[in-house]
Amino acid sequence: MGITTESYKEIITKWFEENESKMTDLSDRIWEYAETLFQEFQSAALLEDVFEQNGFTVTKGVAGIQTAFVSEWSNGPGPVIALIGEYDALPGLGHKISDKKEPTGKAGHGCAHNLLGVGSLSTALCLKQAMTELHVTGTVKYFGCPAEEGGAAKVFMVRDHVFDGIDAIIRWHPQNISYVSVSPCLTHYSVKYIFHGKAAHAAVSPDAGRSALDAAILMDVAVNYLREHVSSDARIHSVISNGGTVPNIVPDYAEIWYGVRGQKKADADEIFERMKKIAYGMAMATETTVDIKVLSASSSTLPNKVLSKVALKNMHEIGAPVFTEQEKLFAKKLNEGISTAAKAKSMVVHGVTDPKLAELDLHEGISDNLLENVKVSPYSTDSGDVSWMAPMCQLFIAAQTIGSPNHSWQQAVCAGMSIGHKGMIFAGKAMTMTAMDVLTHPEILAEAKKEFDETIRVYPYTCPLPQDAVPGET
Repeated sequence: MGITTESYKEIITKWFEENESKMTDLSDRIWEYAETLFQEFQSAALLEDVFEQNGFTVTKGVAGIQTAFVSEWSNGPGPVIALIGEYDALPGLGHKISDKKEPTGKAGHGCAHNLLGVGSLSTALCLKQAMTELHVTGTVKYFGCPAEEGGAAKVFMVRDHVFDGIDAIIRWHPQNISYVSVSPCLTHYSVKYIFHGKAAHAAVSPDAGRSALDAAILMDVAVNYLREHVSSDARIHSVISNGGTVPNIVPDYAEIWYGVRGQKKADADEIFERMKKIAYGMAMATETTVDIKVLSASSSTLPNKVLSKVALKNMHEIGAPVFTEQEKLFAKKLNEGISTAAKAKSMVVHGVTDPKLAELDLHEGISDNLLENVKVSPYSTDSGDVSWMAPMCQLFIAAQTIGSPNHSWQQAVCAGMSIGHKGMIFAGKAMTMTAMDVLTHPEILAEAKKEFDETIRVYPYTCPLPQDAVPGET
């Protein structure tokens, strides 16, 4: 008799019953560390130690990034299952576990990467247990990925071949609705345009100066006109990150920093090329020079429909978390000031249109809408580049209040308490079930790879990062 779903579901259920408190404690420790991009030394070390204690081989400092690592366990030939771990926090979002606003002034997990990293770790450990007990052979690889928030560490890791040799990727992210998405996200470039001019006294000898700030401002004016002639899915946003020192000196140095997003890499590339022309044109007009520096970049995601449908099936098999009345009351207080209309609007982004759910504060269901009809989802992630390495599914799991804004104090609070814990444990179970399906049903992986190969044959992957780009450079 072959291995059945019931056999590994039983092992998975038992493992999480025995280890749930350990996993929530780990996530809470990383929540307390709250380390920002490329500074996640304690968080990475904690995860590395847990893997080593559980018989995984850990390779530290991959792709030249101190807080990036790969943890691997294998018991023989078979598919290589990749799991993604993130653990970086956001500046200024530190918060007490409170239903009213009480910031700490420190960094905080406003995108719940503490849950993400440990949820994927729980999958890796549980998967090892299930594979061992059922004599299923293969390899489990957990990729410890720092700096998702603006650092694009995964893209550097892809560029440096860290993700080579994998067969399937199972990824999750905390969200305020539980669903699986096959909608791609936006390609993203983070680029600085650095203008160099000539300093001069702004009153005595303005004619001797050549203003780098003028060039940056004129570039922004021209880019504003460009917005009329790009796809409606595209996004261009900017800040002047250096505009000089004092007004009575003509600035000889100025930086304008852009984020450029497009539905596909080709769309973002086209906008980027047009912006280069603008930069060179404004430099010529102001008799300055310009350097163009790509800080980071990421490609659109390539979700795999075959794997996504398997993941959705397993979410239903496990069953979504049920929240207590106390948790619902706490969530209601967190959501004070967020209107029913705002909650309804936030759910539409995730393909959920049931108006009754907008009356709630926590989502206890599972949406069957895979977002197949959504042209593009309006976010960017460096996991996009990983998805071009092998078939990938991405589970979004309710671990926050409905309608709470991304990168908000409300989401930072949920990430450090039982609301977030329940979502993390649900994600760990569903991902382990999905991995076991892939390992024990060769036809699933074959169909997923066929879908993947057909796409990359038409749209071959090219890394958006220049070869000389350095992780963490500003």
